[in-house]
Parts: sequence; structure tokens; C-alpha cells
Amino acid sequence: MKKTQNHMTLILLLATLSSVTPLAIDMYLPSIPNMAQVFGVQINKIELTVSIFLIFFAIGQLVGGILSDRIGRKKIVLLGMFGFSFSSFTLYFCTSLEVLYIFRATQAFFGAMSAVNASAIVRDLFHGKEAAKIFSSISAIMMIAPMIAPALGSLVISFFSWNYIFLFLGIYSLIIFILMYVKLPITGFKSNIKIREAYKKVLTHKKAMGYILSLSFAFTGMFIFIEKSSFIYMEYFALFFGANVLMMIVLTRVSIKLIQTIQTKTVLKLGIYLQVFSGIALVGFSFEASIYTIFASLVLYIGSLGFIFGNAISLALDSFKNDLGVANSVIGVVQFSIAGSIGFLASLIHTNELTPIFLMMLATSTLALISLRLSK
Repeated sequence: MKKTQNHMTLILLLATLSSVTPLAIDMYLPSIPNMAQVFGVQINKIELTVSIFLIFFAIGQLVGGILSDRIGRKKIVLLGMFGFSFSSFTLYFCTSLEVLYIFRATQAFFGAMSAVNASAIVRDLFHGKEAAKIFSSISAIMMIAPMIAPALGSLVISFFSWNYIFLFLGIYSLIIFILMYVKLPITGFKSNIKIREAYKKVLTHKKAMGYILSLSFAFTGMFIFIEKSSFIYMEYFALFFGANVLMMIVLTRVSIKLIQTIQTKTVLKLGIYLQVFSGIALVGFSFEASIYTIFASLVLYIGSLGFIFGNAISLALDSFKNDLGVANSVIGVVQFSIAGSIGFLASLIHTNELTPIFLMMLATSTLALISLRLSK
């Protein structure tokens, strides 16, 4: 019983840590038009902060991953949370576009340094199917953040000005810093391996990269959904994100049960097949949109990530023992680079039709399935 309680404490700690970044990305999106008015600039000048965040988030993962392998995970997590919190409080007092750009970049950089270590900490402490269970549980809790972040941001700006979103993020991350200082176990170790050798080892590992690319393309489908969700839901069905989150949590629990009796890779494959078939259904139903068929297909499409996230990460990290920080940073960089690039292309699609959006989601799921073949 005590072991289960300790596992649950760690899951909640790491899920909370992982939620900081999606909150920082999505929570302030509803305030962008208001921010453009306050700063007296065109809206694209404020939208640029999204790209700035993603670029420095990738850089932060690269730095945080290698440093954690050398000096330990907890030190890097605490440094990252402190830097994120400081940047958020500075953004609360921000009065110029230049300061907004600079501290949005530092916020992303330090946030990534912390977030990249969540999976590495799990892999330090658990292995095989046990690690897959922990990863799946963390993913299920963590993915609630990007689903509720825009609504939470809208709630804040309905009562306060835009900068209170960053005040919220500053206080939230400061609380997490304290929790990590008190509760997070010390893991990681000093490694003398050269940085170039470490990244080369991960990037040239065909089997691991197959899992990483599968995860990244499956995640990209959800990224497209989140980016276009206001159009899909507000323009067509006005339904809530909650059903998608609930299905993801349910399938995560099913995944944890399944990997007790069948191979982790088999469960991962089932998840990708489910996403592909749901994508096909979305495209087919989009020609004659119905609230019931589209909604059911979307819930299954997003819910399939409950089979994918934890299992793909666990399988990818199984190939590395001394380079977990580096391996985890590669996962994060590849994941967000692919999602950001394809998401940018999706943002260029301005249409009142659902079919083009669902075709892109089906394409990313198909690429996830193709990538899985690399892991043979």
C-alpha cells in the first residue's frame, strides 16, 4: 500500500511539473487580441511570441537534458522552475514589446529545462512495464492542461487584465518549485560522455527513433485539433473538451491493465491503429457532418493517445541507460518540432470546411504508423 501511495505521489508531482509548459503555451492565447491593443501593435507581433516560445522551449530541452545527466535531475528541475517563475513575474510587470519577447523566451527556456526531466526521472526509478504504467498515468493527468488552458485564460481575462495570466503562472510555478524541493527524489548521475556522442547515439538508434517519431506524429494530430478546436467546436458543435480528456484517461487506465498481460509495443500499435481508423472516420463523416458521428470520432481520435503516450516514451527510453536526459530531450525536441511545423501549416488553412483539417489529422496518424515500422 505504501509503495502504491509513493508511486501516486511521484505521478502527481511529475504530472504537475509537466503541466507548466502547456499552460504557458495555451493559457494566454485568448488574451492576444487585447495584448495587441495594449501594446499598440498588429496582432501578428504578439502572435510571434508563440513561435519564440517554441524555439526556446526546444533549446531549453537540449540544455536541460544533458545537464541533468551530469549533475542530477532535481537540481535542473529546481533551476528551471525558479527561472520560469521569475520570468513569469517579470512578464506581469511588462510594459514593452521587447521585454515581452525576451522574457517569453526565458520563460520557455527554463520551463523546458524542468519539463524535459520528468520522463528521465521515471526511467531512473522504474523499468519495463512498470515504467510504461507510470508514463501513461502522468500523460493522462498532464494532457488535461492543454485542454483547459484556453478556457482558464479566458476566465482570468474576464475578470482581470491580460498580465494577470502571467501572475497566475508565476504563483503556480513557485508553488511547484516548493513542492519539488520538498518531495522530489534525487536521481541522475554524473556522466563523462561527450555531448556530441550522446546525441549521435540517440539520433542514430533506429528502433528508438521509430518510437519517438510515432509518438511525435500521433501528438501532432492532437496539436492540430487543439489549434483548430475553437473552429471545430464553436462553429459546429459547441461541445466541451471534457469528453476528450475523459476518454484519454479511460484508455490510459485500459492501457495500464493491458500491458500486464500483453507486450507494451502491441498496446502502442493498437493505439496508433485506433487513431488512424478514427482519422478515416473523421474524413468520411466530414462530407456530411453530424454532431454524433464527428464528436464520437474526435473523442476516439484524441482518446487513443492514452494507448500511445506512456508506452511510446517507455519503449524509446528502454534503449538507453546512461543517457536518459539526452534521450528525453531528443523526444521533446522532435515532438515539438514536428508538431510546431505541421501545426504552422494547419494555421494557414482558412476554410469553413472540416475535411482539410481532418485530412491533416489522418495524415499525421498515418505517418505515426509508418514510423512505428522503424522500430522493428
